[in-house]
Amino acid sequence: LERDKFDNKTVTFEEHIKEEHNMWHYLYFIVLVKVKDSTEYTGPESYVAEMIKEHNLDWFPRMRAMSLVSSDSEGEQNEIRNLQEKLESTMRLVVNLSGQLTELKEQMTEQRKQKQRIGLLGHPPHLNINPQQPA
Repeated sequence: LERDKFDNKTVTFEEHIKEEHNMWHYLYFIVLVKVKDSTEYTGPESYVAEMIKEHNLDWFPRMRAMSLVSSDSEGEQNEIRNLQEKLESTMRLVVNLSGQLTELKEQMTEQRKQKQRIGLLGHPPHLNINPQQPA
C-alpha cells in the first residue's frame, strides 16, 4: 500500500511497515514453517505451510491492513451516527410540522363553523334589506 493510504489514520506508514507488516516477520515465519516439524504446527502454521507448498500467496495481506479496516469501520460508525442524528432531527421536525398541521386544521374547522353559524342565522334584521318593504 502507498504511504498516502495511511494519511489521517490511527497508524502511520512507518508504524505499519515496522510493526503491522514487517517484511522480516513474514520471512521469519516462512523459515519457521520450513524448519519446524509439521506434526507440531499450530493452525495458522499448517495453513501457511500448505499455501507455501502450493506456491499460493493468498495468505499475504496484499493491498489491505487491519489498521485501515478498523479505521474504515470507525468512519462507517461515525457516518451511521451522523445519519442517526439527522434522522432523529428530521423526525422531530415531522412531529413539529404534524402538530402545526393539526392546529391549522382545527383553526380552519372553527372558522367554517363560525361561517355556518352566520349563514344559518341569516343577516340581522337591521341589515336585511328587502326591496318590497320600505326602508
